[in-house]
Amino acid sequence: MTVVPNPSENGDRRWLAGLSPNLVASGLMILAFLVFSMMAVLMREVGDTIHVLQVILIRQAVAMLLMTPWFWRDRVFILRPRGFRLHLMRGILAVIAMACGLTSILYISFADATAIQMSEVLIATALAALVLKEHVGWRRWTASAVGFVGVVIMTKPFGGGFEPYALVALVGAVAGGAGMIAVRLGSAYDRTTTVLFWQAVVVIVLVSPVAAMVWVTPTQEDAVLLIGMALIFAAGNWLFTSALRLGDTAAIAPLHYLRLIIMAGLGWWIYAEVPSLTTVIGAVLVLGAASYTIGRNARKKSLAEPDGPPSA
Repeated sequence: MTVVPNPSENGDRRWLAGLSPNLVASGLMILAFLVFSMMAVLMREVGDTIHVLQVILIRQAVAMLLMTPWFWRDRVFILRPRGFRLHLMRGILAVIAMACGLTSILYISFADATAIQMSEVLIATALAALVLKEHVGWRRWTASAVGFVGVVIMTKPFGGGFEPYALVALVGAVAGGAGMIAVRLGSAYDRTTTVLFWQAVVVIVLVSPVAAMVWVTPTQEDAVLLIGMALIFAAGNWLFTSALRLGDTAAIAPLHYLRLIIMAGLGWWIYAEVPSLTTVIGAVLVLGAASYTIGRNARKKSLAEPDGPPSA
């Protein structure tokens, strides 16, 4: 029996193949932000009774269990990682970033916590140029700078005096920016599943002793929320890691500003965190920078700024 190719399917494949890697990575990153924003809301719901480190342990263990079929499929590669030191570093940075990020959203507004975490964009962009030797053109530097100005206008996190949880968020941002580079470097040696597996192992090993000391048996309602967070975490982590593996860090890093818009909207909708005039002005700048970056990524690599592969 002869199978006649579907012209529309062939057209779809040609269309997908014609997309630049940075554009596809941008789409994956935006989906990751939407997923992670849902997790922040769930964290607010369980944070009063369940310790942050216990939350990290449960969601990481469940997420690892959910990904077992993919881990088993790639077990030959996972058990022989070529970038193990980088995966170890990524796991340590992930613990710091997750603990600081989840703690900050419990005590300061979604917009403030997310805005402070935006500094990881500048960290990642600078490290991409210094460590990965990626070409960072003036346009993307300008987009990052404009977005950061919008962040400062939106929240002025230190305007009302020293806020300890703002500092916690900032520490998480530094770890997050460095973690992006670790993922990018590690993915040059191993598959996404290998990166995720060893990150999960490191996180569980580091968090388990402390989580055991602060353990609280979850109620049925909390258990459902924790499982939901684990499902969201697994999906978001896969999307996020795949985006970093596919696209240039400096190209997709400015898209982190979109997370600020999403989180500010959730804070207003669910927790009545009403944006001020400065928040609206800053949001316009952030949206402008992010929109420009998406358009820039959509251009063919032959027409856009040259983005060479990371140096070995």
